[in-house]
This record gives sequence, C-alpha cells and structure tokens, in this order.
Amino acid sequence: MPILEFSTTTIKQECLACGSIHTIPLKQGTSKSKKEPYALADGDTLELKVDGQATPQVITFSADDFVNIGAATAAEVAAKINASLTGAAADVDGSAVRIVSASTAKGATSVEVSGGTARGKLGFDGRKYGPRVLGVTLGNGPNKHTAPDTIDLPHCPDCGAKECLVRTWDTVDPDHADTLHGKHRKVVNALAQHLKTHGYSDADAKATHDAETAAPSDIDTAALTGPNRSLSSARGVPRTRRGET
Repeated sequence: MPILEFSTTTIKQECLACGSIHTIPLKQGTSKSKKEPYALADGDTLELKVDGQATPQVITFSADDFVNIGAATAAEVAAKINASLTGAAADVDGSAVRIVSASTAKGATSVEVSGGTARGKLGFDGRKYGPRVLGVTLGNGPNKHTAPDTIDLPHCPDCGAKECLVRTWDTVDPDHADTLHGKHRKVVNALAQHLKTHGYSDADAKATHDAETAAPSDIDTAALTGPNRSLSSARGVPRTRRGET
C-alpha cells in the first residue's frame, strides 16, 4: 500500500501483496490491465464505457496492429485503443495498459472496461472506476455502513489485492514523528484533506465531512502545494496490516 510519489493529480502506489507499481489519478476515472505480454488473437474486441456511457465503445484488434499479436505489448495495445477511443486515453504504466478519463467531473467521470473477448486476456477486471474520494460506503439498507476516513484504491490488476488509505485523527508518538511511518500518515491525511476540500467526498460521507471543524493534527501541510514529490523510501513503512496507514 505505501505511497511512493504524490501530487495534486496522482499518487504512485506499491501493491502491498505483490509489489506492482500503480500510478493512480486522483480526480479522473481509471482502469488498468495486468502486465504485458498479452496473448491476443486477430479479431479480439475490447468494450469500454467512459463517463457512464450506455453503449460501449468497441476496439477491434487486428494482427496488423502488432509485431506479434500473440505476445502483444502494452504500448501496442495502448496505441490501438487511442486510435479510436474518445473521452479517455490509454498509456503504459508499469508495463501495463492504463486508461484514464479526460474529465474530472465529480460523481460523473469514470472508466469501465465492460466486455469484449480481449478483456480477460488483458486482465481488466470489468469494474467501473471513478475518481478517488474520501469515504467509502458498503452495503444497503440496515446493513449499510459508511467509513468517512477511508480512501479506496483500485484493485491491483496483477494480484487482485484491494487496498485503502485511512485518515487518522490521533497524534503519532514524537519519537516516531520523523520516521517513514510518521511521514506516510501525514501524506495520507494531506491527500484526504485535499479530496475533501475539492469536493471529492463519498455521497454518504459528505455530511460528516461538511460538519468537521478541524483537520487531522498529523498532516503534511506542504505535501500538495508543489510538483510531484517522492516518498519512495516509504517501502520501509511497517506492513503489519493491509490497508493500514
């Protein structure tokens, strides 16, 4: 789960389970494949819905699009997607295909790889992914529960792990304030505050966020004021529990 790099637009995260690296937009929808190569076949299709489209956009892969379609690369797949996809763009992130929406519209922008014979071969999971938001709601009716301090991260396409970041309200022991653990939690709190301030709250958590009169005490106030910053040494953050900050 450690954050390796962060800015006002993206975070770079290391999967706690398998070590894969993912660059995740904060305010756009995104979906990511597993790592290359891909055993595609001539005529395979990929169906994508951008920003909640009712009818998917269909990409048809041809053997002519690849040096070897049976061992297709992420760059080749991304180029083919970009040749016709509208409302989003594909690139290569960590030897995998990443599709990112162009819009940052709160509650409206998303990317969903909804079907096609190539979806499983590429390793897209078929889920609909929007921007990162502060707060997570699970269940319905009497079983509905909202966690206002949680930021969900997309599932890891390489191993399927589901991780999250959690805003914390206590104060770290002064002896550990300057450790990687202490710095990491301050960055997580800064990300949470940034999302809340810009209106990226879970719908069921928004009332709680609006009623807050203070911010967490452990917060890196300068974390999101400049260009992309590195916390790469966060690999040393204690890994005692999945999803823990």
